[in-house]
This record gives sequence, C-alpha cells and structure tokens, in this order.
Amino acid sequence: MKRAWSIVITIALLCLALGAILFGIALVMDADLIRIADTVFANYDLAKVITAARDAWQSVLAVFGL
Repeated sequence: MKRAWSIVITIALLCLALGAILFGIALVMDADLIRIADTVFANYDLAKVITAARDAWQSVLAVFGL
C-alpha cells in the first residue's frame, strides 16, 4: 500500500510541476491573465469547488482521526 501511495503522490507532484511549467511558459509568451481568469470564472463555480475540496479534506482527516 505504501508503494501505491508513493506512485499516487509522484503522479500528483508531476502534474503540479507540469502545470507550473505551462503557466510559466504562458506568462513568458505574454498571456492575457484577465482573459484566462474570466474564462475560468465563467465555466467553473470556484466557490463550489473550494467547498467540495474542504469537505473532502475534512473527511480525509476524520478517517485518520486527526
């Protein structure tokens, strides 16, 4: 099980690193951050996503008794 979590964490960190690299490239290529923000806010209810993430994190903490 420890190996499985190691693989999951590695994949998650690689995805975060790739996202950071792509965001950096977008900034270097003079991306319009206002347009990107408008698109994100138009397509996703970020308040709902943040609430769901908090609830999921609380559930994880409850499982481990923290």
